[in-house]
Amino acid sequence: MATTKGRMALSFLTAALAAGSLTARSPQESLRVNAAADRLLAERTQLGLDADHAFRLRDSHSDQLGQTHGHFQQTYKGVKVWGGDAITHTGKDGAELPLTNALHRNITINVMPSLSEGEALAAAQSDLAPKGPFAYAPTTELVVYPEMVEVTRPGKRALDQLNADDVTRQVLRHTLAYHVHTELENEADGIRHTDYLVNAHTGAILKKWNTLHTTAATGTGNSQYNGVVSLPTNYTGTTYELRDMTRGTGGTFGNNVVTNSAHAATTSTAAGTLYTDADNTWGDGANYVEGSSTTAANGETAAVDAMFGMVKSWDFYKSVFGRNGIDGAGTATYSRVHIGNSYDNAFWSDSCFCMTYGDGSSFTTLTALDVAGHEMSHGVCARTANLTYSGESGGLNESNSDIFGTMIEFYARGGSGATIGNTGGNWTIGEQLASTPLRYMYKPSLDGSSPDAWSSTVGSLDVHYSSGPMNRCFYFLSQGATTTGNTSTTYLPSGMTGIGNDKAAAIWFRALTTYLTSSSNYAAARTAAISSAKDLYGAGGAEEQAVWNAFHGINVGAAWSGGSTDTTAPTVSATESGTSGTITFSATASDNVGVSRVEFYVDGALKGTDTTSPYSMTFDSTTLTNGSHSLVAKAYDAAGNVGTSTTATFSVSNATSGAELILNGGFESGATSWTQTSGVIGTFTGQAAHTGSYDAWMCGYGSAHTDYIYQQIAIPSTATGTLTFWLHVDSAETTTTTAYDTLKVQVLNTSGTVLATLATYSNLNKGAGYTQKSLSLAAYKGQTVRLRFYAVEDSSLQTSFVVDDVSVK
Repeated sequence: MATTKGRMALSFLTAALAAGSLTARSPQESLRVNAAADRLLAERTQLGLDADHAFRLRDSHSDQLGQTHGHFQQTYKGVKVWGGDAITHTGKDGAELPLTNALHRNITINVMPSLSEGEALAAAQSDLAPKGPFAYAPTTELVVYPEMVEVTRPGKRALDQLNADDVTRQVLRHTLAYHVHTELENEADGIRHTDYLVNAHTGAILKKWNTLHTTAATGTGNSQYNGVVSLPTNYTGTTYELRDMTRGTGGTFGNNVVTNSAHAATTSTAAGTLYTDADNTWGDGANYVEGSSTTAANGETAAVDAMFGMVKSWDFYKSVFGRNGIDGAGTATYSRVHIGNSYDNAFWSDSCFCMTYGDGSSFTTLTALDVAGHEMSHGVCARTANLTYSGESGGLNESNSDIFGTMIEFYARGGSGATIGNTGGNWTIGEQLASTPLRYMYKPSLDGSSPDAWSSTVGSLDVHYSSGPMNRCFYFLSQGATTTGNTSTTYLPSGMTGIGNDKAAAIWFRALTTYLTSSSNYAAARTAAISSAKDLYGAGGAEEQAVWNAFHGINVGAAWSGGSTDTTAPTVSATESGTSGTITFSATASDNVGVSRVEFYVDGALKGTDTTSPYSMTFDSTTLTNGSHSLVAKAYDAAGNVGTSTTATFSVSNATSGAELILNGGFESGATSWTQTSGVIGTFTGQAAHTGSYDAWMCGYGSAHTDYIYQQIAIPSTATGTLTFWLHVDSAETTTTTAYDTLKVQVLNTSGTVLATLATYSNLNKGAGYTQKSLSLAAYKGQTVRLRFYAVEDSSLQTSFVVDDVSVK
């Protein structure tokens, strides 16, 4: 039974999650980025976007090659598009370079939510069921969320034989949603950082994921003794502070510092007390004894390791890559040690821009060098690619921290200046915390949970496990692969030669900061790494070859074939034949080496692939709206070069007698093909659909309200034109004589003028369940009209009109 909706259309954009400050740009960089922004706006049509789309600059940087890169966030009617990213690239000479394009097209939703941000937060809190207070006030941001499905390319192998390149992601529908970020840190809940995507019309939870950037999936960290080290400190005139006066400015303490949480509850968000010492000699080099003083020498040891980790991580990014701190702008961070009692975890938080370390129970104190590097690298990722911490992108995020945590360890123990080196470090994570490491980069499956290679299920794993294939890929890239043993893979039976830490790290850092987007998956990571290798070391060299082979070693893409020095993209053109029923898409493609496949896109969405010339495919045009559409063909060669055709425009006119004239009459594609007031079409817990999951629910507020849906159809001159639909009416009205709330079924012309009201239903029709209605459209043969369902509710006592399975034949 339908119940009162109680929806509210309030402010639709709230405070976004902190994205970090932008690095101050040089005048040249500013000019280039501004020009790139202007080009994006000017090229919206070529990108498949309309005037409702715009772009917000999220970050920019210029690199050692003299290139400038701008990271832009896509918006639709002022609302952020989730995963919609564009990265512009400008050459040293100022020339425009190819765009990194992760934009979403064909968005046609109303961006006014039915729920307030408070109601969305309430939905998330209901699922989260917190027992104690939040550490920081939850944040909400309205977004356009693309609900995705993975599709295997036609003609590909069984699931267990797929390569990452065999799978593409397609958008089922775009949904208005709130992104809710929560951070619980209290005794009752423990430390839980959870993100939600909540349907902004229904309150349904579309997705949730854990966003606590910890060292291990089980909530563990690392503890490592670094021997006798030199520490940066500050003398106040009476005592010494564990304050680095040479690294970091601003932030909470003005410099990078270490603080003592003194066993404050794990829920505490207090910054802690700055560590001081009278004689400037810190720690005793031994693991912390639980329950002893946190300010005595033994308690200071954790602070020593935490500071050492910050120093080495900061110097690694600054000296090797020229990056000034975590955010690139030199903003200071801090580390809190001795949180809780025997707390087996270490984590990074963007909210406090800080790291937190427990003393451990199953593990030793968690202030390890590779832990510090791992955690600070989460902060770097958040301010560059900003990889979403869920699915394949979440695995890449976690792997990125493992990669740079490992490189920082190599750098601190065997490198200097701008050189990382290949000695001093190791290829395990957390190896000094306990008798066995947390993760094995050279063979991830040794931990019992992580896969060694990509598969179609990798995105469903916890991010600490789905990171495994990328960890192994980086190991192969740096160190190579053998033909037997733990450093071998069946995908590379002859093994491969690595290129060393310095080149491998440079390629991955450029991929992270220049080409990866928030939604990148493993296949996109391969493309980004290949582009980075070409940029840094030239096309076809040993470095690019190693990238191809390393990714092939984890079942992502082809191995280097020797012919991929080819950089010439195929040429391709596209045509379409037919206007109704089954139509045909055709393409002519050629390449200097050979075309491997042609993909056909209609209105920006992939519809099919052909691998054999002449390239063509048939398509059911009744799945498209009547009217004009665009066709684009993309041709690929074996080297991965892509050629794109110019847009071919074609028309669909499925108006033959007996054909279904209504598109998406069951609403299972959401609001596609319909125009609606906000929140009418969706899935609702208060009333099941007649069939499927979606229906159109109008009114039901118990207050003065108007809702409608309509679709424009062309009725053939030879058609009878019968409209059928299923209607469910539920009402709190008790009268049996007065129609207070009404639903009118109307015919309008294309300008919106009402030509006729075919039928009127009201609260007097309540309680009958779903009933099928049939109305004649014979008077409108040969005309193009709008078919509208128009509901009006008065100021008291709700009436809900639910429509489903609309058909005109």
